Amino acid sequence: MIRALAAAILVAAGPAMAQQPVNPIHPLFAPLDAAGRKVRSAAEMSAEKTCGACHDALYIGAHTDHKAPRSAATCVQCHVGGGRLEILPERLDAEGKLRRESIRIGTPRAANCAVCHGIVSDGAAPLAVPAALEAAPAAGRTWSLTLGEGAIVAPQRMNESFLDLEGKDALVGPWDVHAAKLVDCVACHYAANSPARTDGKQGSLRYLTADPRRQTQAEFLVRPDHRLAEQDCRACHDPMKAHAFLPYRERHMEVLSCTACHAAGSVGPAAEMVDASVVTARGGPAIHFRNVVRGADDTMNTATIRRLRPLLLERVEADGVRRVAPVNLLSRYRWISSADGADVPFETVTRAWRVGDGYAPEVIAAFDADRNGQLDPAELRLDTPARTELIAARLRALGVDGPAVVGTLEAHPIAHGISTRDRALRDCAACHSEDSRLSDEYVVASFLPGGSPPRPPEGSRVALAGLIAPSQAGGVVLKRDREGAPGALFVLGHSRQAWTNRVGFLVFLAVLLGAIVHGGLRIAFRKRRAHADTHEGAREYVFGRYERLWHWTMAASGILLIVTGLQIHGTGTWSLMSLSTAVAVHNAFAVVLILNGFLALFYHLTTAAIRNFLPHPQGFLKGVFEHMTYQARGIFYGESHPRNEAGQKLNPMQQVTYLALLNVLFPLQIVTGTIIWLVGRHPSVAAAVNGLSWVAPVHNLGAWLFLTFFVLHVYLVSTGRTPTDHLKSMITGYQHVDGDVATPEGAER
Repeated sequence: MIRALAAAILVAAGPAMAQQPVNPIHPLFAPLDAAGRKVRSAAEMSAEKTCGACHDALYIGAHTDHKAPRSAATCVQCHVGGGRLEILPERLDAEGKLRRESIRIGTPRAANCAVCHGIVSDGAAPLAVPAALEAAPAAGRTWSLTLGEGAIVAPQRMNESFLDLEGKDALVGPWDVHAAKLVDCVACHYAANSPARTDGKQGSLRYLTADPRRQTQAEFLVRPDHRLAEQDCRACHDPMKAHAFLPYRERHMEVLSCTACHAAGSVGPAAEMVDASVVTARGGPAIHFRNVVRGADDTMNTATIRRLRPLLLERVEADGVRRVAPVNLLSRYRWISSADGADVPFETVTRAWRVGDGYAPEVIAAFDADRNGQLDPAELRLDTPARTELIAARLRALGVDGPAVVGTLEAHPIAHGISTRDRALRDCAACHSEDSRLSDEYVVASFLPGGSPPRPPEGSRVALAGLIAPSQAGGVVLKRDREGAPGALFVLGHSRQAWTNRVGFLVFLAVLLGAIVHGGLRIAFRKRRAHADTHEGAREYVFGRYERLWHWTMAASGILLIVTGLQIHGTGTWSLMSLSTAVAVHNAFAVVLILNGFLALFYHLTTAAIRNFLPHPQGFLKGVFEHMTYQARGIFYGESHPRNEAGQKLNPMQQVTYLALLNVLFPLQIVTGTIIWLVGRHPSVAAAVNGLSWVAPVHNLGAWLFLTFFVLHVYLVSTGRTPTDHLKSMITGYQHVDGDVATPEGAER
């Protein structure tokens, strides 16, 4: 009870706002009505006629974002403190002009914007949700900032507000860091032709990057362009000077909006649906929230508000670049007249629902499912044809021609309510994992008023990457591609390479099963391998120091590349290290492997050791047949391993394998891996190769083949005279061979 009373007091008081100061240079003027006559009250005054005496009202009206039908903002609402001009007889002089102390006119302040757009506070009092948030819709009042984005603009710390926030004690940052730094709305949303702010080029010359020409201040004041600018974060911040922890930050900044991480979860009440087809007991539309847990008796100031999980979609930002940004989808339902498509005034809708201070008896009879005489939020829905027709009939009786319920879908980019950097999203797995927020199924509408799905926005800068489909609960959801990402981007760790995974895994599985079966047969036949287990043979120095160093460097690099590659590919599935660390280690050992490979190539070419990898045409097929026969039969019975040709370290099958490995697979991985690195570093390369859509799958297939080779190679190491004989030879350089001739110990090649 005490909590509810405190909430009511705070809401009634409203957020304290600094008053617009007296303008010392604005000319004195007389308030005029639409006919140009002097008036002595605010109700009679025409803002267009009064302000149009000095300013070009026709030009401003044709160059503004704040005109009907979207809104009906006037000069007074935006430029006068409190949104209204106080005209009293005692404040007028003998000529009917306002005295200087009454002229509080200037640049729009956050409080002026808040009247229509959302909750804004200067932090002078504990922040609370005003009752107007759920009141009947007013002209121009959209609440797009709060209901659309879940944003609250205030310098106050969130844990000092009155709202019941989930995890409130830990929310020590301000609601909006820009408000805390005294950055006002007009810092980003200013007149497009302001001489103080016009930095871009004027005209269409492609080679012109800036235009030094400016309007004079007098010209600007007469004809200010009210098509307000929409600044991108990069207009003030250089993201490349920060984010040192971020791998491939050039690529991230090219395809990812700053708000994707810095506005990852608003804490204000964000709406899923504003249903103006019904009327609540408070006299407003029914608002269904995405992140509010609310009891039957809770107000917005006592309900629990959770952190919003936004939808990530691709949108065109202020600089004209398409980037992935957080968005909230808001459905708005209303009654229209089918005859002319005009909206039915909410006052008329209210009369169709209510009689006096309560609902009409027939409305109660049709909607009150639990028969308690009241309409609960779950009952106040046009979710059946009978209920819809009842209200439509009452609207027809009130003179509405062909009443129908329509819904529109608004995509609100989340660009306000930016908190401090410590609350920015730093979890790479949030995007770079199979089950990431890039593939979230998003509820568009939990139910459909009037049975009508909301129409997607026309001409929106946001691209709905997915399919709007019916949900089991009777509403609609946006279904996403579980293997893809917005804008057909390829996101490492999230985007699934289905065909390469299948092909690579099948090859790997076949080799692994073959090694297991072959090894099992060797164990089963071990008693028949007496010759192989007891015959010492001669020791021959086979591998020199550099060859062993090259081999183990290559092996260590390959193992680390496989491990870190699996981490990058399967982020969120298992985690040996952070994604950024895995990328750094992967790139570092890729460089080691490449350098080691080129040094080895130089060594083999200059010492003629390259001949060991080149099969001799004479007797090649015979040698292949002998080694295949040995692996298929002889090894189980302890027969001697076929001898290689004189001067050859590798048998014909090894030669073919290493030729394919070193001439096909190894270069393929180097080339595709280098392209992946370049795409992350240089956005122009991404455009040239169409991103990672084909490069990453090919690199992934190569990784599967490398893993397959590694398994096969490790198994074949155990097929020597003893299971560890080949392993020891790559450590010591000496190998036991059948025959009587051996190189003396200590001799080097």
